[in-house]
Amino acid sequence: MTSQLFVNILLSALSLGVIYFLLSSGFALVFSLLRVSNFSHGSLIMWGAYLGVYLVKALSNFTLGLVVSAVVIGIILALVEFFLFRRLYGGNPLFELLLTFGLIYILDEAVKLIWGAAMITVDKPLFLQGTVMIYGEPFAILRLYIFGLGAFICAALYFLLNKTKLGLIITAGIENKEMVRALGININKVFTFVCWLGGFLAGIAGFVLAFFTGLSPEMGTNQLLNVLVIVVVGGLGSFMGAAIAAIIMGLAEAFLGFYLPELAILSSFIVMFIVLGIKPSGLLGEE
Repeated sequence: MTSQLFVNILLSALSLGVIYFLLSSGFALVFSLLRVSNFSHGSLIMWGAYLGVYLVKALSNFTLGLVVSAVVIGIILALVEFFLFRRLYGGNPLFELLLTFGLIYILDEAVKLIWGAAMITVDKPLFLQGTVMIYGEPFAILRLYIFGLGAFICAALYFLLNKTKLGLIITAGIENKEMVRALGININKVFTFVCWLGGFLAGIAGFVLAFFTGLSPEMGTNQLLNVLVIVVVGGLGSFMGAAIAAIIMGLAEAFLGFYLPELAILSSFIVMFIVLGIKPSGLLGEE
């Protein structure tokens, strides 16, 4: 393998890892802070894709359509938290499972009623078309854009959770809700914000995914298994662990796809077996 080809595969692997990070970040955030297994996350990703593509066309503005659609998806999950999740905190996890699976059917059928069940192709905007030369090899501008977007979101979330008062409140609320309430802080509002942020991330992830898979009612649920594997590999309850796991998954899939293409489809499970065999709690998970 030439050095140019290695760099090209490495960049493709990193951009794939960033896509996995965007897909899993919302789920990991909600689970790590609220301990809610939101299996309807894939359907929220799908809604982010459909709504984002529709708003970009309707508003004739790429960035505005992306942001507005992500905000709306965040509002949907915030409303779900306010009316449904809040009543299940500390209860039987089976109720969460049944609730979120019910949401999958509702959200999926709603998309079919509005946009139909047929697959829809998505064209890239002009500024994301074409390639640039990196170390003598062509690389898609779209992947560079996704890489930059993912890096910005990861840095922003890290800063929010570790360097701000709100982040400290969120972390403290997970450890002891009653103590936070005793300090005069409305922890329920904080948790609603966390769900809004998780939905916002799902909306962005869906919009990005649409450029690679097109639009279909199954596009989100098809990615749910990858999301769950990433969260488990990163360590249940660790947002940053999920981010690291997503990059590792992208690297494994890209390089296995080059050297052993017949095993590429199993790359996520291979990584999971290796990591959990060494550290059963995941990369950054607690025992």
